[in-house]
Amino acid sequence: MRIWLANHYAVPPNIAGITRHYELAREWAIEEGAEVTLWLSRFVHPRRTFITEEEKRAIPHVPGLHFQWLWSFPHKTNDVRRILNMGSFAALFFLTGLFKRRPDVIVASSPHLFTAFAGWMLSKVKRVPFVLEVRDLWPDSLIKMGGLKNPRVVRLLTWMESFLYRHADHIVVLTEHQRKFIRDKGIDPAKIELIPNGIVVGSWEPDPSRRSEIRKKMGVPEDHFVAIYSGAHGPANALEYVVKAGRHLEPGISIVLIGDGPEKEKLKRIKEEEQLDNVHLLDPVPKSEIFDYIAAADCGIISLADNEIFRGARPNKLFDYTFVGKPIVTTVDGEVREIVEKNEVGLFSGAEDPVGLAKALAQVRGFSREKLAQIAENGRRYIDREGDRRKLAKQFYQRLRTLVKKD
Repeated sequence: MRIWLANHYAVPPNIAGITRHYELAREWAIEEGAEVTLWLSRFVHPRRTFITEEEKRAIPHVPGLHFQWLWSFPHKTNDVRRILNMGSFAALFFLTGLFKRRPDVIVASSPHLFTAFAGWMLSKVKRVPFVLEVRDLWPDSLIKMGGLKNPRVVRLLTWMESFLYRHADHIVVLTEHQRKFIRDKGIDPAKIELIPNGIVVGSWEPDPSRRSEIRKKMGVPEDHFVAIYSGAHGPANALEYVVKAGRHLEPGISIVLIGDGPEKEKLKRIKEEEQLDNVHLLDPVPKSEIFDYIAAADCGIISLADNEIFRGARPNKLFDYTFVGKPIVTTVDGEVREIVEKNEVGLFSGAEDPVGLAKALAQVRGFSREKLAQIAENGRRYIDREGDRRKLAKQFYQRLRTLVKKD
């Protein structure tokens, strides 16, 4: 089976960012013998630079997996150039795809809808099934975060969203909230399938000898209790409250934030102005290395803005932390809190609450060795049930095969 998989923000594992699509494509190529073309941008969104030729050469060769690197308009902030970045990628996806050999199925992923719409158009030209993957609920999330107010743009994106839901042959969602949201719009529940994020089990093995080395890179004392946040530094992540928790931390506790985004400079200013020596802001690291950093920490933080749109979020960090076996402190109410509490892998600290976060970290520091061991075991069980990327890739592939047979 020939599969086209398109995500504007996909990256291979040697680059920090969203590796879900690389991992799915790799599994389909290796385990299913599929010929997979991964469509992704040469402009790497999290760090706002173009990928280098050296980085491309460092990507592991996988028979059957091909990369189609597309140019997209560079940008530094969320201004008009960000819109041009999205539009240019989608346009080049469509135009380049016109001249490529016909696939058997096309999968296109949000968050932005332009790539997905280009994927649907290509599916009509190529006469193949189209699968829409919903990573983020556009335009709903933009509106509720206050980032989209132009009524004409709202109408356009709302129409595009509804059109894609109705015309996709199948819809893959990453959370239960997304499934319910789309179903409540009158879409047939039978064509909406939950395939969440996950972890390639066996892709990382703990190496205790690296703990001291990683802690030095973090800039934290060897004997400190370290809470780590790894991921995007944008308005949606509400990290100013995580940084401000540094004011209220007990002695011997440090917070480390790894990643990049439009809020990074603001966070640096807060740290400097308030002289928060117990808060450390690090540059992004590749997914292939992030587990070593999590392993060198004592606790993982999940943070998102206190907005109803995030009640249904299920971030990558949930799987990263549980895979490594670290307790979680989440500031996010809703689906993440339910998973953390139901599986007994951590605590809810309250939303956008620096004092509550500091208290929760102190509480986790007081956990016994037995409790921490049980949390690690609970995390492994959760991954086995709901977060094993190989099992999820198999589920996804079986759905694609069913669609192709129907066609």
